[in-house]
Amino acid sequence: MEIVAIMGSHRNGHNTQKALDFFLKQIDADYELHLYNVNKIKIEPCKACDYCVEHQGECIIKDDAMPDVYKRIETCDLLIIASPIYFSAFPSKIKALIDRTQMLYNLKDRSIIKKKKLVVIGVGGAPHYPRQFQAMENTLEWYKKYLNCEEIGFVKFSHTDEVSVLENKNGLESLQKIGEKVNEIVADNEN
Repeated sequence: MEIVAIMGSHRNGHNTQKALDFFLKQIDADYELHLYNVNKIKIEPCKACDYCVEHQGECIIKDDAMPDVYKRIETCDLLIIASPIYFSAFPSKIKALIDRTQMLYNLKDRSIIKKKKLVVIGVGGAPHYPRQFQAMENTLEWYKKYLNCEEIGFVKFSHTDEVSVLENKNGLESLQKIGEKVNEIVADNEN
């Protein structure tokens, strides 16, 4: 199984990364992991130049991490997006990565994009409030469709400024259950 995990926090080693690491430990199946930490890779913002419309499968920006990200997203079995929310939305570094997949959106033939499962981990520092993760869900609505994803779980951690994700029993139980689901999917595919 090939997993692409995008760690979208501007801070390494904090709640978002801890939640992602915890989730990956729940997966018993053998897997190849491609981890893209937005703090450790260079991602240029989309120029909205439409180069990818006329040059199918190509982006005009070639000197950052996105060529590898494109390739891995096209072929992975499981895509994990782990991100904090800043003012109820994705922070800028992961949003730049999301926006750059416009190249895949603009493909006339998306048959090269393998069907995959999607797990989303959202981390909010503020106490829970209505629609706290709504902007993430809105952004991912089209993202899931054109990346050929079936969402199998969206775990939402609130109030992490006061309570670490590793102290949030409900959130951890949800990640464990989704990990079990991933293990079952892999076992079914092997039989």
